[in-house]
Amino acid sequence: MLTGTPRWADRTFIVQGRRRISFRRFLGAVELAAAELARRGVRPDDHVMLLAYNSPDWILALWAAWYAGAVPVLGNRWWSPDEIEHACGLTRPALVITDIPGPGERFPAATITPVDLAGAFESASDDASTADLERLLAAMPAPEEDTPALVIFTSGSTGAPKGVVLSHRSVIANQHNLLSRSGRLPKDLPESAPPPVTLVCTPLFHIGGISNLITNLITGGTLVLNEGRFDPAQILELIETERVQSFGGVPTMAIRVLEHPDFETRDLSSLRSWPLGGAPVPASLLESMRRKLPQLQRRGLGNTWGMSESGGFLTVAGNRDLAQRPGTVGRPYPVVEVRIGDPGETGGGEILVRSPTVMLGYLTPDGEGDGTVDADGWLHTGDIGHLDDDGYLYLDGRSKDIVIRGGENIACAHVETALAQHPDVIEVAVFGVPHPDLGEELAAVLVVRPGTAPTEDELREFLTGTLAYFEIPTLWRIRSEALPTLPGEKIDKKALRASLSAPAPAKRG
Repeated sequence: MLTGTPRWADRTFIVQGRRRISFRRFLGAVELAAAELARRGVRPDDHVMLLAYNSPDWILALWAAWYAGAVPVLGNRWWSPDEIEHACGLTRPALVITDIPGPGERFPAATITPVDLAGAFESASDDASTADLERLLAAMPAPEEDTPALVIFTSGSTGAPKGVVLSHRSVIANQHNLLSRSGRLPKDLPESAPPPVTLVCTPLFHIGGISNLITNLITGGTLVLNEGRFDPAQILELIETERVQSFGGVPTMAIRVLEHPDFETRDLSSLRSWPLGGAPVPASLLESMRRKLPQLQRRGLGNTWGMSESGGFLTVAGNRDLAQRPGTVGRPYPVVEVRIGDPGETGGGEILVRSPTVMLGYLTPDGEGDGTVDADGWLHTGDIGHLDDDGYLYLDGRSKDIVIRGGENIACAHVETALAQHPDVIEVAVFGVPHPDLGEELAAVLVVRPGTAPTEDELREFLTGTLAYFEIPTLWRIRSEALPTLPGEKIDKKALRASLSAPAPAKRG
């Protein structure tokens, strides 16, 4: 994937705060960082876990692991200690690269190294010729296409984060899909064209972050990273000062940027593309984007659909699609097949996809992959949807008990299991309810033991350290009567969800 990138040697590759790193320095640092991994005992096919916030060093560590022939494991920096322990036990990394302060207590069975990898950027030369860089890249391993390239994590309906194993074929095919659809394959890119500038504030450990990273390496683009947590004021400033052309994210981010007080005072004329994904995109949001950014009225808006298990994006809808077919997530990418399983009561069925991007399987404790890919190569997504006569896909719901809060997937069963450990809790149901900003928020309805009265603050404190912050419910109902059930004694979450939207009973007194 690095073939041909030395031609961009004089361009700026990564910007974060005051750090500006050229392609020349980045490519030269890859070999040095890989040597540091080897010095710390990393061998080909070893797992190397990256557990850090977005930074140039994180990007370097990813490519250093590949250069060393290892398999990067992309941990979620927002995990709780329990979730970190689970992921380390599942993947058994030879090395953990992290920015967590005092990491020794968190990873007693693993070797730890700081994310800056012994200052490889500072040691890299600014004088390396293009020929030198080409020779350096020629030494990079050329693995078999169907061998593991990457382990990323997703929340599954069974609870704890699952390790998704993606092959080299998957990673490459996903990039082919994206670049061929957008007309940016290397053969279509003259060196004289100005570099595209992309702002990335979503986590690089998500599949969309990896796609953004590799796309900019191939196309000679500049990758602008925000600093710290998502801040719409900082995003607006970066778009203006760095002349950002493309900025993608989840709908929650778009809403907060568009509604920020600084929006009208910033020069956003450079922005040409604003694709969204990770959650449903309301029609009102699309209309607001068209109205406030007139240059995006005809092109540049988009909605994508995909998942970790699919190895990337499966469908895409552009401006015309979104205007003519409200609610669609578009048509499949070039090498993606989509079909609908047996229809349910609503007329939709489970969405099945087949593509060279689909995962090898889930990483299980015994090291074997097993998941939701059938013998014919169809990934059973767990999402419910339908296709129209022109092949456009619409999502009708999720069969998996997953809540998407601001682009982060939350497994309800995982949260229910954690809450059930509280000594005062008898029954618990966790589910999503609509939220005007986040898309969904997490609600919890609890039945507590007679004579007890745990408060919301106490319950939140109980979950801290076991769950990531975004997995902790924000809407609570604590009760003494049993939860409603369906035939077969399953909890009736539909009835509970409806009860939350009903007016609260008047207080007596």
